[in-house]
Amino acid sequence: MDMLRENPCFTKAGKRLLSATAAALSLGCLLALPGTPAKPPLLVEASEDVSADFMGAPRLHSFVSAQWDGKWIFIAGRTGGYHGVGQGDVDFPRTKANQQIWVIEPPTSGPAKVYSFPIAGLPASLSLVKDQWMSSNLLHFQDKDTLYLAGGYGENSAGEPVTYPVVSSVNLPALVEGVIHGKDSFSKTIAWAESPLVQTTGGDLMKLDDGFFYLVGGHVFMGSYRSFEAGDEKNTASASQTYLGEIRKLRLTSAGPGKLDVALVESFKDPEFARRDFNAGLTILDDGKSLGAAAWGGVFTKDQLNFTHPIFIRAGAVPKADDGFEQKMSAYSCATMLLYDPDSFGMYTTFFGGISRWRWNDAMRRFVQAPVLGDKTKQTGYLDGMPWINEISTLVRSRGKTFEFVQQDNRLPGYVGTNAAFLPAAGLKRIREDADIFDLRQFRGKRVFAGYLFGGIRAFPKEFPYTDEAPDYTSGNVPAKASDMILKVFVTAP
Repeated sequence: MDMLRENPCFTKAGKRLLSATAAALSLGCLLALPGTPAKPPLLVEASEDVSADFMGAPRLHSFVSAQWDGKWIFIAGRTGGYHGVGQGDVDFPRTKANQQIWVIEPPTSGPAKVYSFPIAGLPASLSLVKDQWMSSNLLHFQDKDTLYLAGGYGENSAGEPVTYPVVSSVNLPALVEGVIHGKDSFSKTIAWAESPLVQTTGGDLMKLDDGFFYLVGGHVFMGSYRSFEAGDEKNTASASQTYLGEIRKLRLTSAGPGKLDVALVESFKDPEFARRDFNAGLTILDDGKSLGAAAWGGVFTKDQLNFTHPIFIRAGAVPKADDGFEQKMSAYSCATMLLYDPDSFGMYTTFFGGISRWRWNDAMRRFVQAPVLGDKTKQTGYLDGMPWINEISTLVRSRGKTFEFVQQDNRLPGYVGTNAAFLPAAGLKRIREDADIFDLRQFRGKRVFAGYLFGGIRAFPKEFPYTDEAPDYTSGNVPAKASDMILKVFVTAP
C-alpha cells in the first residue's frame, strides 16, 4: 500500500490524468504495477508472411546484418537448423555455413531484388577473414558506413571448430556496389586484426558516444560440441568452453591499409556478465539524446537456466546489472525492435519470439513458468525449462524504472524469431541518425508499417495437433530449420 500512496498516479493530478483514456496507460502508473497492464501500451503485430515477395532470398540464422541505401546486407550465419535439435547435427559443419555475401533490396512494388557474392571469391590474402565470415554468432556493429565484425564460431578451412580472435571491417557502400555488380571491387576496403581481445561468440559489440566500442560477454568455444558433450560438458584438450564474464571497453582504429588496431581501455568483471546468446542493443539515456546500451537475458546460469537482470552500460560509468527487475520473456537471442518516446522518456525494446523461461497465458492473463522435468540423457519426458515461444513482448525503461508487457491474444504465426533480425522500413524517423532507435511518436493513433522480421530459426516444439495446448516435444528433439518466413511488422501507439 505504501507504494500506491507514494505513486504520483494516485495524487489528485494523477487521478485527473487517469480520467483520460490515453493516460490510463500512463508510463508512471504502469511502472508501479507488478503485472502486465490489462491493455498493452503499444500494439505490435507480426503475422503477415511476405516471403513470396523475396524469391531467391537466403534462409539464414545467427548471421550479421546491416543496411545501406535502403538495402539489406547479410554476412555469415548458418543455413541449417538449431544445432543438435530434432536429431540434427550437433556440430557446426562448414557445409551448413552461409558462404555468400547477400544484398537484398526490399520491394516497393513487385518482387525484392536479391544479389550475392561468394566469400571464396575474396583474395587469398584475406583467408582468416574469409573463415570468420563463414562462422556464426559473430558480434557486429554498424558505425555509419562501416560494418565491424568480431569473433564468431565455426569450422575453419582446416576443418577445426574454433572461436575466431579476429575483428574485421568493411565499407558498406563499396560492398553493396560490388555485390550488386558481381565484382570484387570492395575487398580493398576490408581491414582486420587478430587479437585475443575480440575472441568470443554469442556476445555483442556496441559503440557509444565516447567513441569506444564495448564488447559484451559471450564465450570462447574451442573444438566440437560433440566432443564437449562426450566429455560430460567439462573442458578437455579436444573441446573447451570459457565464458568471458566481462565487458571490455575497446579502442578500434585504423593501422594503415587493410589493418585495424585493437587496444583495451578498460575491463569490467562481474558474475552477471558471464552470459551468452543474450539480446543487446543501444538505448537512449535519461537526457533524451545520449546513447547507452543494454543486454537482456542470456544463458546459462549454474542451474542451466537464464539470467534475468538486465545489464545497463553508459559511457564514463561502471556497467551493472539491475537486480531490482527480473525479465520474464525472451531470454535467448532473438529479433528486437527499438523505439523511444521523448514525451515520457521511455525506451521501448520489443522482443520477437525466441526461447524463454516463462510463457504468457492469455486465458489467465499472467506469466507461467515453464516446467523443468526429467533427465537430459533420456529420449522422452525431458523438459529443460527453456522452451521455444511465439510471443511478442516489450520492456519499457524510463528514469531508472522498468516494466514488461506481452502482446495479448496476438502471437507470431510460428515459433520464430530466435537468431533473427528486425529490419526497419525505409523512411522511419530515428531519434538519432546514427542509431536504429525510432521515434515512437510517429506510430501514435495509426497503424504503421515498421519493418520486417527476417531469418532466424523456425522451431516446431508442439506435437500433434501442433497447437499451444498440445504436448511438448522432449527438449533436444524439437524439429527446427532456418526460417522460411519473412514477416511484416506493424506498430500502433495510443
